[in-house]
Amino acid sequence: MLKASLPASWRVCLLAAWAASWLLGVETRAATIWTGPKTTFTKMGGADPTDPANQDRITDNVWITRGATRGPYNIRTESAFVDTVSPADTEWAVGTTADIGSLAFFDFQGLILGTFGSGNIQNAVGQDLVLHLISEDIYIDLKITEWGGAASGGSFAWERSTAVPEPAAGLLAGAALLAVALRRRGSR
Repeated sequence: MLKASLPASWRVCLLAAWAASWLLGVETRAATIWTGPKTTFTKMGGADPTDPANQDRITDNVWITRGATRGPYNIRTESAFVDTVSPADTEWAVGTTADIGSLAFFDFQGLILGTFGSGNIQNAVGQDLVLHLISEDIYIDLKITEWGGAASGGSFAWERSTAVPEPAAGLLAGAALLAVALRRRGSR
C-alpha cells in the first residue's frame, strides 16, 4: 500500500513504475548458491573437448571443457580459451560460498595470475574456489583436484557443488494423498 503522505503525483508514478515492470516481465531475483551434493568432473588428457562426455555441462548456458593446452572455456559459446575472457559467462574467486559477500571475483586467467602467482595453475589445485555463473547468478563451491600441464593433453578434474535437488513429484503427490486420507479419517 502506498503511503498517503506521498504527494498524489508520486503515488501515481510509483504505481505506474510497478505496473510497467509487471507488464514487461521485469523480475528481481536473489543470487542462488548451490549447496547440493558434490559432483566430480574429469576430462582425460587427449580427450575430444567437443564430445559432451568431456564437458562439465553445469547449466544450459555453461559447458566447461579444456583443449589440449591452455585454460578452460565455455564450449557452449566459445570454441577455445581466450585470455581474460574464458570461460565466458563465468567469474572466479578464492574462498567458499559461505564468504560470498567478501570475495573478489576475476576472470579465470585473472584469478590464476593475480592470486596464485606467475600464472601457475598448479598452485590452485586443492584450493577452495567459487565459480559464479554470471547470467544465471548462480554461485558454486569448486575445488580443482587435478590440472595436467601442456604435455597432459588438457586433462583436468574438479569437484563442485550442485543444485539442491527438488523433491520428487511422486513424493509430493504421495504426501498430498496421505494428508487427504488423514484429514478424512479425522473428520469421521
